[in-house]
This record gives sequence, structure tokens and C-alpha cells, in this order.
Amino acid sequence: MFYFALGLILAAFSGCSDSGPETAGATSETTNGIAVVALDGVHKPIPQARVTLYQRPRAASAESPSEVQDVTQFLPSYVTALETATADDSGKVQFETELDQCQNARCYVEGIAGEDSSLMVWTKFNAKDSLADEIELLPSVSLTVRTGAAASDSTVLGSSVMLDATPYWAKNDGNDFVFSHVPAGLYTIVANSQPVGDISLDAGTSVDTLMWFQELTHEYVFEDFDDGDNLNNLAKTYPNYGWYYLPHKGASFESPDSAGGFAGALVDDGARGKYLSLKFTIQDTGYVMLGTRLGLDTGYYDLSALTAVRLKVRGDCMFAVALEHYRQIENNNYNKALWFTKASDEWTELVLRPGEEIVDSKNYQVSWDEISSEIGIFSIFIYNGSFLEIDEIVFEGIQIID
Repeated sequence: MFYFALGLILAAFSGCSDSGPETAGATSETTNGIAVVALDGVHKPIPQARVTLYQRPRAASAESPSEVQDVTQFLPSYVTALETATADDSGKVQFETELDQCQNARCYVEGIAGEDSSLMVWTKFNAKDSLADEIELLPSVSLTVRTGAAASDSTVLGSSVMLDATPYWAKNDGNDFVFSHVPAGLYTIVANSQPVGDISLDAGTSVDTLMWFQELTHEYVFEDFDDGDNLNNLAKTYPNYGWYYLPHKGASFESPDSAGGFAGALVDDGARGKYLSLKFTIQDTGYVMLGTRLGLDTGYYDLSALTAVRLKVRGDCMFAVALEHYRQIENNNYNKALWFTKASDEWTELVLRPGEEIVDSKNYQVSWDEISSEIGIFSIFIYNGSFLEIDEIVFEGIQIID
């Protein structure tokens, strides 16, 4: 069980130190005080930036798990706020904390500016005698850490996780931990006083990542195409008919084609193993689809423990991913939970979550809860563009499909 303090720490940074006669953000310098200048990405001062000085004792844990010989000895690094001040018109902050206090211990500087913490920085403080240390505030990052735990396991995940050696915590949100705003940088994610993994966050991004949480993380690789055949991975244990591909309303496939079939559309680039490469022509209201049954005919599986569908894609099209009920309604239509998304020209991992599906009853699109215990078909509907490449389709929250 995790017993970290609850809540995002970001909400707790508004206080300022009043340990002396000088007001926070004053420009007058003290003999041994610490000065910081807050700048943006083009090196312009940021007036009114909120800057906090933190300290971490040297006796705390190593900088990252890689510095620990035995990860069972890893202890999370905690930091304490020493002083908070507001930048003046030139972006300068003058702290009353004396310089030698950060020469004898590790100090860090946090900067926050803009509405909803849109600009942030977290960095080690460089003790340069009495010279002002420049900090660059960049667009903040939204981070979601997925656990891949089944819904029934969410209660044992604990209350929160942290980014080691920072003030940033995230509460348990079902099966996930959500950091609304954190600075860009390289961090170690810690849960239950143990490192879960390292993560690099680029400025201005929204990151949704799976971290392995001991025995709680469940995932089933439904298809990775590496075996080179037209059967999804379930067929290794439970018989099914494999993948099919169909054009509709004047659309057509260039790959797969009649000569090579499905296997002819599998590409091996030597780096990521095999992946599926679909090429097609779509005009007006036409579309193409890719699908596979999870079982034979009326077979179905209970996927109600599913927490996300994950797949890697590259392409130039809009498409929808659907998990469909096993029973036909009419005219080859099935009730389905459907997620609409878009491919880009770089390989991207998409994460589609139950509860975020598009409900439209007239088009047989229903809520996930309505059909999740009787799923019979996995489908992809492609509406425009010319190509879509797919790899590593994974069901999170499920370890063994029974």
C-alpha cells in the first residue's frame, strides 16, 4: 500500500516567505543572498513569475535508480521549500536564503508563470557566488501514468506517486495517476518508495505512458504481426478466422492485394519487427475497414476489465477503432464501442480508454459498459487518406483472455 500524501503539490506553492523585512521579489541585494532571473524560451524576462527555492539533504537517495546498486535500497528523495518570491519587472528574484545554505546541500529552483501554470521550470540551483542564476521557463507538460491494472485492483494501487527529488505528486485517478502540470525534464517515477521507471518529458507535450506496477500491471498483446500470418494472437490459444479487409462505397485497397493477400501487406523494416501496411484509395463517402473476430462465429470474450486499447500507428488518415458486440443486429451491423482518432506521419502510440468512446445509437455506437462483457470483433474503419500502418495492438487491464 502506498501512503504518500494526497493531492497534487502544484496547488500548494502559492505561499511566500516572510522571514525578513524585505518583500518577496525585491530587487535589493543582500550580501550573501541568492538571486535568480526568470526568462522565457526567447530569453525575455518574465515579470510576476513565482519562484521557489527548494533544498534536499545530501543524505537522501541517489539521483536515479541507475546510481543504486540494489533497487530494493532505493529511497525516494524529498525536497523542502525554503523560500518563495515573485519576479520583478526585470524577471529578477532576490531570496533572503544565504548562498552557503545551497553550497552545503543540494538546492533546486522552481519557476511558475502564466495562466494555469502554462510555463514552468524545475532545475538544480547553480551556486555562483553572488551572481544571479538564470532559469528558463518553458511550456509545462501534462503527464498521465497508466498502471495497466484491472479495475478490481485499483483500490490497492495506493493514493499517489511522485517524481523523485521534486515536489510533484499525483493522486490515484482510478487506474491512472494524473499530473496536470509539471516542468519538462528527465524524472524517475516513484511508487511505494520504489522506482517504477524513468521518463523524459519534452516542453509543451501531453504524455500518456504505461509504467509497470509490480504484479498489478496487466496487458495482453492482441496483435504485433511479428508471426507473419493473418491470425491475431488469440488464435494461438483460441481458434478464430483471422484478419479480413473490406472496401466500401467505391473505395479500394492497393495493399493488401489479391496477389499477396494479408501477409503481403506485412512489412519488416529490420528495426521494429513486422507491422501491417495498408494502402488504399478513398473518394467521397467511401471507406475501407480492417477487422478480426476474437473467436469463431458467435464466440465472445468478457473484456469488462479493460482499462485501455493501445496501438502504434503511422499514416495520413482519419480512422476509428471499435470493439464490437458478437451478435449481429441487422444488415451486418453490430453494436460497438468506437473511438475516433487520426494518424500522423510519425509513429505514434494511441491510447483509447473506455468511457471516452463516441456514443451514437443510430450508428450502432453504444457505451462500453453496455457491451464490454460480450466482445466478439475488433475493427478499424478508415475514412480518408491513402495509407495507414499499424503495430502492437494491446489490451490493457487484461493479462489472460479467458
